[in-house]
Order: sequence, then structure tokens, then C-alpha cells
Amino acid sequence: MTGIFSNPAIEAGDGRRGAYQAPAGASFIRRQRVQKGLTQPEAAKHCRVSLRSFQRAESGDYVDPSTRRAIERALGAPW
Repeated sequence: MTGIFSNPAIEAGDGRRGAYQAPAGASFIRRQRVQKGLTQPEAAKHCRVSLRSFQRAESGDYVDPSTRRAIERALGAPW
């Protein structure tokens, strides 16, 4: 069935999707999170920060520098 809300790539194949990949312009934090296969809540828990702080850091909003460093270190920033 083809319609405005259908996805021809899924309809043509066997229904399986490939692994999600972060967009090319995504932040370092998002790329690392996606590469490790973590959701935002899982990553926030792993980094020991609140979900909202993690979301702000990932989207590029202001967070305390120590929070950003903690997130990047927990996700494997090359220091």
C-alpha cells in the first residue's frame, strides 16, 4: 500500500530497518550516544546527570562546563 504516510523503503524490503545513524551535523555527544546504541535516558543515567541536562548538552544549549565534560568523558571523548 502506497500513500503519503508510507515508507517505500520499508514496503519494498523485508520490514527490517538498518541501524540508526546520527545525522552528519549532529553534535559530538549525540554521535557518541548513537554509536554506543544508547537512548537519551540511558545515556543520562550512564553519565550520572539529569535527563534534561543531557538533552540540553546534546542539543548545544548552555550547560555548566563541568556537566559537559562529565558527559563527554563518560561517552568517550578523546582527551
